[in-house]
Amino acid sequence: MRTTRDFDILILITSALLIIIGLCLIYSVFHPPSSGYSQDVSYMFFNRQLMWVCFAIVALLIGYATPVRYFEALAYVIYAVCVVALTLILFTKGTQTTERWIALGPMRVQPSEFMKIALLFTWGRVLSGHFSPGDRLRKTLIVFGVSLVPFLLVLKQPDLGTAIVFFVMLLPVLYWRGFKGRQIFLILSPIVASLLIIHSEEITKNSWPFGVFIVIIFVVAYLRRSHLLESISLVAANVGVGLILPVFWGTLKTYQQKRILNFLDPDSDKLGAGWQVFQSKIAIGSGGISGKGYLEGTQKALEFLPAKHTDFVFSVLGEEMGFVGAILVLMVFAVLISRALAMAVKVKSQFSSTVCVGIAAYFFFQVFINVAMTTGMAPVTGIPIPFLSYGGSSLVVSCFFIGFLLNCSVRWYEY
Repeated sequence: MRTTRDFDILILITSALLIIIGLCLIYSVFHPPSSGYSQDVSYMFFNRQLMWVCFAIVALLIGYATPVRYFEALAYVIYAVCVVALTLILFTKGTQTTERWIALGPMRVQPSEFMKIALLFTWGRVLSGHFSPGDRLRKTLIVFGVSLVPFLLVLKQPDLGTAIVFFVMLLPVLYWRGFKGRQIFLILSPIVASLLIIHSEEITKNSWPFGVFIVIIFVVAYLRRSHLLESISLVAANVGVGLILPVFWGTLKTYQQKRILNFLDPDSDKLGAGWQVFQSKIAIGSGGISGKGYLEGTQKALEFLPAKHTDFVFSVLGEEMGFVGAILVLMVFAVLISRALAMAVKVKSQFSSTVCVGIAAYFFFQVFINVAMTTGMAPVTGIPIPFLSYGGSSLVVSCFFIGFLLNCSVRWYEY
């Protein structure tokens, strides 16, 4: 039977293995119970994650059993529902510096995680089909428009990391749908300009790097003057960043500014904004090649490592399983990502193919940014590592994506 022959068992095995590893890490994080937690409270996180695994399995089955054409037909509806959910958060008053969840009885759901599903489906529907160069510009504006709305809503929470992920996921999707390297450069250049401005004004107090970059932009625009619209857009985007960024920088929370500045200058504040990353690198480095052994980590046991069950769970992995264990887990992720890309090539539906590339980008960038964050190569942005970090919404979304990939593996022949 076709479903039996084509079912991609490797995707299911790798995701199941990662879920098991995640549960083991979350159990280890609070073992033995620290002085600040009772035993019941310490293992509450493990029990809750175990409960979320059950919901995640349901999400996987929904992603697998629902015909792909239904997802394509309902893409705009799913997007609208997620936008409404993100808007509701603006009216939710939280006691902390951020408010990202909606309470559903005893559970809390993070709409920004589900927006990743909505955006992939919306991008897939907008970019499906063949279109002329004139249509390309129109579709680009539509894609950026539907991406900008959740970007601003999530930024308002504030959740800068997730907001950035939305656009980072979009780049491979655009490239897959035929956008050229110069068009990708048009998207990336404002990001480079932003980093140069912040580094120049806040750290070195010298603006010449940004000035040199702007000169390069003008040179590239002149050389590409035969493509007038692209050249004008390139100059306008980067000059616009120079004018708008100082205003935008002032709207960020102080802790967000410190995280970005600490990324650009890691040794500037080891006891303040850099404390998390500093302790994370100590934990990973102390694991050595083979690690201290499961449940034997000292950094997490002595409460030196902040957010050890969420953003910095990879640090626990590095401390207890060492370099070998960390590399093996990353290899499992690499297999999963490669299977997602292989599925994008195999399926005949352009919608399915586009979503599969987006799923591969989701797993790659979430893993890459989280690992870079815990090792001090990226700012602390609060981005979880799929399957491993504590958090129900992230786990449910990741498993739904697994279900969608498995769905495509048995329905690859559908247009």
